[in-house]
Amino acid sequence: MPSVDYFIADPYVLPDNAQDYYQETIWRLPQSYIAVNGFEIGTPSRRRDQLDIPDEAIVYLSSQTGLKRNPENVRLQLQILKAVPNSYFLIKSFRADQSLIETFFKEMADAEGVSVDRLRFLPDAPSELGHRANLQLADVVLDTYPYNGATTTLEALWVGLPIVTRVGQQFAARNSYTMLMNTGIHEGIAWNDAEYIEWGIRLGTDAALRQAIACRLWQSRRTAPLWDSQQFTREMEKAYEQMWMGDRVMME
Repeated sequence: MPSVDYFIADPYVLPDNAQDYYQETIWRLPQSYIAVNGFEIGTPSRRRDQLDIPDEAIVYLSSQTGLKRNPENVRLQLQILKAVPNSYFLIKSFRADQSLIETFFKEMADAEGVSVDRLRFLPDAPSELGHRANLQLADVVLDTYPYNGATTTLEALWVGLPIVTRVGQQFAARNSYTMLMNTGIHEGIAWNDAEYIEWGIRLGTDAALRQAIACRLWQSRRTAPLWDSQQFTREMEKAYEQMWMGDRVMME
């Protein structure tokens, strides 16, 4: 866009060669292009037994709008489910998408040889606080690709959930990657389809690793750039000043 001079990024959310594809000047903040102060969490509106999921089961979660889903990514998710015994796939979407999403996943499961009895469809919670509380039904989040989660990734990390994400070349395919890096978590970052499946299986079968990641995510609340909006504000203000000074020099 000719009227836009700069595009805000960070060291992770755009690849090193991204400037070749942008008319705007990419301005990389030193740590993260985004920061929040965390989220309020309410009371869960669902329990595992209400969804007919055993307490000892491994629950994978995908909580995204329908437009972020595609057969290639769902096929990988179902291969993970197929490889992990006693695992279930908890799927949440917007209410308007629900019927189509259920049909889509059931057809995909049939095609991949996965019993539809291992799929669960989570209805809307009565509030955002309840929605975030319901995330704790899961053990592992399976991110979408090439359009990653954004708010959903932030929420999952805040409640301590490991995430499996596939990293691509464009901004939308690197959102979860930068959020993981900015909480100090490298586990679950996949650079190809095979790694996505490998991480999904490993996180589903290694309870000690899941617990370690959850502990590190809880600790990150005090120190990680992703949760430090004051530091982010200082870095953003400094960037604005440098942009303004640079533009002034160019005009003189």
